[in-house]
Amino acid sequence: MSISKESILAKVSSYDILNHYLSPFHHLGNLNQGKNISNPLLAEKQKTPSFNIYQSKQNNEWRYNDFATGDEGSCFDLVMNLHNVTFHNALEMINRDLCLLLDNEQTQSIEHPQPKQTYSVRKRDYNDTEIAYWIKYGICKEILQRYNVVAIEEFTNTSKTGNAYTVKSSRDKFIFAYENSDWIKLYKPLDEKQYRFQYLGSKKPGYIFGWQQLPGNGELIFITGGEKDVLTLAAKGYNAISLNSETSSLDQSIADELKQRFNNIIVLYDNDATGLKQAEILSLTHAFHKITLPPIPNNGKDISDFFSSNGSLTEFQNLITSSLQSQLPELLNNEKVVYNAVELMAMGNIEPQYLMAPILPQKGTAVLAGKPDTGKSQLARQLCIQIAFGLKSFIGFEINPIHNRSIYVATEDNQENTRYLMARQMQGLEQAPKENLRFIFADTMEQEEVLKSLNDELSKAPADLVVIDSFGDIFKGGDSNNNMAMRNTVKIFDKIAKNHNCLILFVHHINKGAYRQAPGQEHIQGGAGLMQKVRLGIQLSEGDDNIRYFTVVKGNYCPKEYKQNTIVLEFSETTFLFSNTGRLIPTAELGTQPESGKKEEKLKELEKIAIDVFGDKILNHKDYLRRYCDVTNKSVADANRKLNQFKKLELIVPCQGGYRLANELSKTILEEVMEEIIF
Repeated sequence: MSISKESILAKVSSYDILNHYLSPFHHLGNLNQGKNISNPLLAEKQKTPSFNIYQSKQNNEWRYNDFATGDEGSCFDLVMNLHNVTFHNALEMINRDLCLLLDNEQTQSIEHPQPKQTYSVRKRDYNDTEIAYWIKYGICKEILQRYNVVAIEEFTNTSKTGNAYTVKSSRDKFIFAYENSDWIKLYKPLDEKQYRFQYLGSKKPGYIFGWQQLPGNGELIFITGGEKDVLTLAAKGYNAISLNSETSSLDQSIADELKQRFNNIIVLYDNDATGLKQAEILSLTHAFHKITLPPIPNNGKDISDFFSSNGSLTEFQNLITSSLQSQLPELLNNEKVVYNAVELMAMGNIEPQYLMAPILPQKGTAVLAGKPDTGKSQLARQLCIQIAFGLKSFIGFEINPIHNRSIYVATEDNQENTRYLMARQMQGLEQAPKENLRFIFADTMEQEEVLKSLNDELSKAPADLVVIDSFGDIFKGGDSNNNMAMRNTVKIFDKIAKNHNCLILFVHHINKGAYRQAPGQEHIQGGAGLMQKVRLGIQLSEGDDNIRYFTVVKGNYCPKEYKQNTIVLEFSETTFLFSNTGRLIPTAELGTQPESGKKEEKLKELEKIAIDVFGDKILNHKDYLRRYCDVTNKSVADANRKLNQFKKLELIVPCQGGYRLANELSKTILEEVMEEIIF
């Protein structure tokens, strides 16, 4: 069975493929649409990054584009161009690297498919001019041999258009190669800057130059900005490595291993703007020491230039001592929080991005609230299912998932209940189960456990939507009216949503007093603290029969049409699915109980309580509290509140150091007693 483009895209999105193969070339986590990075297809890092990914509006496919170079293509084109492989080999590589298991027999027999080699090189011994070039940096021939650096007479490669070309070295433009098992990095030090570096073969993501030459452990290691710097330091007797570029991120597992093997780690990047910035980021991210090189003659910027400009070992050792004596930085959360205006505008699309246009945002936090038995959980689960199954719309609105994955965190329903409810909904949608929909059963989990489990799952496989049902079970605070506690709870989940570029939807309740009132954000439990922090608030209300009202009570960047009007849905008791009736009604019309009627009903309720508690007796405060709690089964605090209301409404009057019913209410009791005697 052969692997096809279609079979791959049935299991993984084009976004996931792009994000996987571009991850070694940036430190942004998941790459967002419009975020520019340096073009990984170029040998030289771009001074102004212009390479980004975007979602095609024509077919929702994710593609890459560089407006400066004209490079453009699909996720499959990226893999072919990055690794110089054929389309068939690219399919096999994606299947293997993303563990899709599309062809078990093939993946067992071809664990590491070899890309088609499209280049050749002819090596030779170093000549005197080339040796002199290295010697000025203190690098001898033995160091070059140790690090597999060779001189090239000529190389042949294949262009992007499929044409072969050959480049020969000369005395004024010699060519060196950093050799690896199945790929080569060319270094042409006297060539124009844009042609100085070139890759032949399949460059390995995350490659670290000098790693193989490191001892098992040691006192000190440097992380430098390039291969030549590693060679220079090695010639002076120091351990050193370099990442793919100064803007590359260092995997946490590698950082941890280095800390186990070496007592001290120093970042030694160039002293230009990029080097200083990236050294600071790397140092703060992993708590490394760093050295900032002093000004170097002739615009020198790296440690190789330092020594070639007569910098002494003594001066360098002083820099090392000063660095190691300085306090290590505290580990930094590497989430960028400060942007200038240019950086913001360079991030690409300035229009709001929606998971369900134009209501549900693509990332952040939102609330779906309503009274019990309105179908909140069914609606949220239906959205999860339709996203995971790749369906294009939900209750009549277009949905735009990136990953076609969702996670449902259930704190109330167990596995048996969930299976039953989900089965009914999937039958109604005529769909079979998919692994893209995951459930976390958290009925016995604390907030910290939910957060960890959620973060782990999103790290394994990103999702578009996370539903947490219900918010009350993950709220960590004794008082839901405490605004700060509410905001802090949302803040923690909001951070996960932003880190993983997804929407987290809380299923929640409204206050009992709002059951018969028009929808409004003030009715959602948690008050201002909750609603001020989330980006979207939705209230689901009951209508006649199976009618439900879907009301946006808060919506950042949601059109006014959907904030002033309510969407009328119909709920199926058979499939547990919601559908759009196509009707909108003004939200203000949904209140069913006039204000004056509510006041009259409340007064009658208070009169009845007063009669039941006092009867024909005079009660002091202590007796009143005992009697009220016995009759109503409520608390002492509630008894005191009601006493104040009774007095304010003149339902009771002072009498002999206590209280009794007012005359009108006493007459009511007498009439009721007489009626019982007569009849």
